[in-house]
Amino acid sequence: MNREKIFIIAGEDSGDLHGAKLIESLKKKNPSAEFFGIGGSRMQSAGLILTEHIKNLNVIGIFEVIKHYPRIKKIFNKTIEEIKKIHPHKVILIDYPGFNLRLAKELKALNFNITYFILPQVWAWKESRIKVLKDCCNKLISIIPFEKTWFAKKGLDVHYIGHPLSSLGDQKYDRKRFCIKNNIPEDNKIIVLMPGSRKTEIKKHWPVFEKTLEVLMSKRSDLSFILLEGENVSIESNLDLIKIRENQYEALNIGDAAIVCSGTATLEATMLKCPMIVCYKLSPPTWFLAKLLSKVKYLSLTNLIAEKEVVKEFLQGDMNEKNLSEGIIFLLKKENSDNLILEYDKLISKLKNNKGSYDLAAQYIYD
Repeated sequence: MNREKIFIIAGEDSGDLHGAKLIESLKKKNPSAEFFGIGGSRMQSAGLILTEHIKNLNVIGIFEVIKHYPRIKKIFNKTIEEIKKIHPHKVILIDYPGFNLRLAKELKALNFNITYFILPQVWAWKESRIKVLKDCCNKLISIIPFEKTWFAKKGLDVHYIGHPLSSLGDQKYDRKRFCIKNNIPEDNKIIVLMPGSRKTEIKKHWPVFEKTLEVLMSKRSDLSFILLEGENVSIESNLDLIKIRENQYEALNIGDAAIVCSGTATLEATMLKCPMIVCYKLSPPTWFLAKLLSKVKYLSLTNLIAEKEVVKEFLQGDMNEKNLSEGIIFLLKKENSDNLILEYDKLISKLKNNKGSYDLAAQYIYD
């Protein structure tokens, strides 16, 4: 095939993960393709020539975005100029709707071919965004089962490829080896900590995580704590815990319980069958607006896709050391964790396909 240029934009860590895998699959379709755009180290390792790093965009919350608006606007304008200069054959937008939907409008006016991979959750809030998807995107690719039907009712043709993370359900790691490698007593219970991948999330979440650990340490002496630290954050703590940046799926798979900041991480824990509680905290004004505008009962992807409460969610004021510590102690009882894993298995079956989600996405992009 020809030396095609493809411009890809991801704005956060989860998008970087999906973007890297998608690039690998797109290379199978066209080994000569060149990739440019916004991403992180995973996408860069997969072959992306960075025009901007995601760490400069990783902001969540309406008021937080306003605070950083001048910087984001500058990156937005620069990205449009880069796309004009490179003139790619295809543009692929990955999630990150606040930035990418505005970009889609600008690029459609310039007659670029646009694929949106991992769609904005317009079924949860901001349904008006459907118009941009309909008017400005050539192809829409979904990874959530109910979206195809939901969008069809709104007049949009969406291609569902299964969830890429569902393949994690087949992963198995050696607990004994992990414990030896990390100097963990073999009989200890392993608690995995996932406070977030953005600096703003760490600032709000980590103090509550630390207080929760102090409560748990005071109640039990057989616990070992594993902190999964995001690529673009650095967390300091005087507590006795083990930090892991590489091979984080291993820790999740062998963990006995986890405290997980809501986001893609909740599905990772589900697929790797780690019993978890979910938490999240926003600034009070952003939380007020989110509650006002949201149309859904749950925040975590696990509960949203299951369409019922599978995992406990402790949000905003409910995210405190009492609730989180009690939630973990509940999960450390075998009967409770076994029941949760049965629910996980149902979800994995619902999301799985045997053909490879990224390969299916690449195939559809090239059809």
